[in-house]
Amino acid sequence: MDRERHEDEPEGADWIFAAGDPHSLPTDRLPDRAEFDRYATPLLARRGAGPRMPPGGNETVDLSALDLQAPGADPAADPGAEPAAATGAIPMLGPDGDPVTEESEVEYGPDDEDVLIAPLARPRAVSYARSGTTPNAEEDEVPWNGFVLPDRFKELGVFDALRDVAALICLAAALTTTFTLAHSPLLELLGKIAIGSALLALVLVHLLRWVPEKPPRRAVRVLRIVGMLPALATAVTVVVADLVLSLPELFASLPEGPPIGIGIGVSLLLLGAILGIEPRAHEGYVPQAQARRAARSLLVGVGIAAAVALLIALVMIVGRIFTTGWPYSLITFGNTVISALLLGIVLVSALRRERSWYVLSTAVVAALVVAALADSTLELQFAAPLSFASGFVYLPFLVAAFGLMISRSFVRSMPVSFRRTDWLVYCVRAFEFSAVMHAAAVLWHLLAAIAALGGRAPGSPVLHLIDAVVCICFVVVSLFGRTSLLSRPAVSARASGVVAGLILVVVGFLDVIVNSLAMAAGAGLVTGGTALALGLAVALMLTVPAPVRDEFGSPDVTRMFADFRARDGGSGSLLERVPDVSAETARRKVFPGR
Repeated sequence: MDRERHEDEPEGADWIFAAGDPHSLPTDRLPDRAEFDRYATPLLARRGAGPRMPPGGNETVDLSALDLQAPGADPAADPGAEPAAATGAIPMLGPDGDPVTEESEVEYGPDDEDVLIAPLARPRAVSYARSGTTPNAEEDEVPWNGFVLPDRFKELGVFDALRDVAALICLAAALTTTFTLAHSPLLELLGKIAIGSALLALVLVHLLRWVPEKPPRRAVRVLRIVGMLPALATAVTVVVADLVLSLPELFASLPEGPPIGIGIGVSLLLLGAILGIEPRAHEGYVPQAQARRAARSLLVGVGIAAAVALLIALVMIVGRIFTTGWPYSLITFGNTVISALLLGIVLVSALRRERSWYVLSTAVVAALVVAALADSTLELQFAAPLSFASGFVYLPFLVAAFGLMISRSFVRSMPVSFRRTDWLVYCVRAFEFSAVMHAAAVLWHLLAAIAALGGRAPGSPVLHLIDAVVCICFVVVSLFGRTSLLSRPAVSARASGVVAGLILVVVGFLDVIVNSLAMAAGAGLVTGGTALALGLAVALMLTVPAPVRDEFGSPDVTRMFADFRARDGGSGSLLERVPDVSAETARRKVFPGR
């Protein structure tokens, strides 16, 4: 601690008291008698020379002239001066020796400068917290970055607020991104009406919830559902219309493009409707077992619809071999394999309730949704308009599954945690996801190299073969990082994981640059973008303070990896022994005596 030297301080003295300010004394050590006398002398002199402070003021009092044997000076001799049993405070005594209460009046004599006649407050209860008499604040009372939420918004949860914000962003982005490729006036008009009604419903819901003194919660929940139904119905109508109009075109050549073409705007509209249609906790909605079963049933329905779309795509690919040519069918089959693999990982992780895969797949789809918001600027390949007549339509089903997976009904039944060992599990899953997806990318590049001979694939066969070798390197690095985290010593395992992540970042970035110049393609799975994103995520998960620092100091990496490997190897964890109390907490309880 920096200490300023005073003018009267001897050389080499360790003076820690501010002689000019008696209200800001450091407390790292107590003064001895000589130091206290030196400190108190100027204050007592100033008190004797200056005007007298009002009674009760914060001044230094000389107790030498006080008759300690006077009546009322001994608390034991005067029962009225006994300390209070609740607070431990000694009440103030009046001139006649009686204790002063709230109704008492204290009169000072004519020698005083001012005559103050005022009631004294009752001694308040003292809380002996860690910092003097200041009580410790609860976690929900500590303002975040100085921002204090008004009392009427205390019921608004962070998760519900984020979902409403995400729904608002998705609905607004659906207006600026590609809605349909055919630009049908009727579908465009229906889309704008649905987006407008959904945005208006979100605004009205929050106005009704927070403006009135007693908000009509049941009406708010009904308004939320009714307002989002047009958006949900419009998105489903566009998908069904493309399917119906594409059935006659499955085996025909498409020189002018698909009949409708489902753009990313339809998927964002569908996601915004799913995120916004479920009532929130601050609206009086707590999902029960029936709602959780309904969410799982809807997820199964999305999987069945995606399987039907995959079957239609395979039929179309086989038919196009004879009408459009085998190079087109070959490159379309490669795209279908990658899309089906990604969709399968997301759906299986949710239906099988694999916690680590659930978190990873949710994060992956969230990153895709964030990237799709800039479709009009980046022209991302995965966000390009698709049709049942030209390929596998997977993006609406992917975002629909994502919306259900982050719904309140589904999240409440999924025990998700972010402890230090959990971050290591997520790193392992990221390496596994990278290995699986880049193995599929190797297959795509081989098929694209063959299709490039027929002039249907972007780039040359040599470029695709080089990219296939790069993707094989990604697979090898990912498997190396996974094996290191699972088997090597703790310190070297963490270092090896970080190195593997950095290799994915550097090589993936170079691959993005090369493919952008050679094929005019942006970052993606087959062009290094996935390796770049996953490598960066792994490096952050292994190095940021959250997963590796202990609550009270430096991390014990050895114990952290031991716990991680014991849980990953199938051993029981303490979290698995915690009973499920969701049904008990959701049950309405009546206060006794009502």
